[in-house]
Amino acid sequence: MAQGQALICRLLASSVSVAHKAGKIIRDVMQKGDLGIIDKGENDLQTEADRSAQRCIVASFKNLYPNINIIAEEVDKISQNLDVPEDWLITELDQKILDLECPKSLTNITEDQ
Repeated sequence: MAQGQALICRLLASSVSVAHKAGKIIRDVMQKGDLGIIDKGENDLQTEADRSAQRCIVASFKNLYPNINIIAEEVDKISQNLDVPEDWLITELDQKILDLECPKSLTNITEDQ
């Protein structure tokens, strides 16, 4: 991973990569046709795509940045299960983002802040 880059740049590059992976997971669920809908409450539905995408996102970030705090939308036990398929974990960061110059005011941010 691009350890020489500022954390904020790595987080942004990771966000782009994991968004692409989560989008693919959502498309795969939609193509299956069975959305696995759960009714969480009045006018609050959750689909298999919601749960799977969140699991991919959170597991990838926890794998790459174990010390950051993550706030996610879904808080049920299924969505918080971070035992995900290996191919859901993002390890490659978006190089276009890493090639950009990070503003100097953001270069000293650390995972524990």
